[in-house]
Amino acid sequence: MNKELHLCAVVSDSYLQIYEKIFNRTLPKEFGSVNILHVRDHDSHPGLVGEHNFKCINYKKLEFVAEQMMAHEGDNLLVLDVDIVCFQNFKNEINTLLKENDMVFQGNPHYENMPYCIGVWGLQCSRKNMMFFRKEVMPRAEALLITQEQWDQLYGKEVSSAWYHHLGGEQKIYDGDQCVINAALLEGEMGKEIKVSILPDTYTQGAHGGKEPENCVLYHATGVEQGAVNKANHLVQAYERIRKLK
Repeated sequence: MNKELHLCAVVSDSYLQIYEKIFNRTLPKEFGSVNILHVRDHDSHPGLVGEHNFKCINYKKLEFVAEQMMAHEGDNLLVLDVDIVCFQNFKNEINTLLKENDMVFQGNPHYENMPYCIGVWGLQCSRKNMMFFRKEVMPRAEALLITQEQWDQLYGKEVSSAWYHHLGGEQKIYDGDQCVINAALLEGEMGKEIKVSILPDTYTQGAHGGKEPENCVLYHATGVEQGAVNKANHLVQAYERIRKLK
């Protein structure tokens, strides 16, 4: 029996225009529905990684992913950031890769210590992954809700070891959800049991379409441009550039 692939995304107010006018218009029609969490009590502009509102939105995103897995148990889930433009269907490819893997991720070439980019992230909606979230992900994610002032007050006091990671060899606090997931997989006890694979290079972070622009599936504009207007303009330009190469 073939599994359905459910798609979900999270937006705050600053990303609504990008979602509506860019992401949604290039997303393949093969996805019958997209489950959106619109976070309204926190907002963060593109590029403000590590800022408190950004981290609060990230916490809500991880909660939402856990809820989506439970809602679609037995199927598959694809989590996408909305600073993405798509060029072709890819639902079947994700489902095929998830037959042999618990999770699949876009590669993270700019961060050696965090190989998994959760802006393009496929998961089996399995009991195994749900348990991984309960035991490894959400306890770490709690640290995203702590303000800098609260961290200052906690200095020198005993806190949960799950609130820190050592991905770069030094103890640090989490600056976002990507850090949480990488630490859960690479440092968590259950992370050793999760079978993970990296998506092909055709799921690219290269604004010119990556190594094979003629076969580009999607472009994810992570780590480029601050501010919603600059990010939107960058996405449009990249989309037009890559389309000409296909």
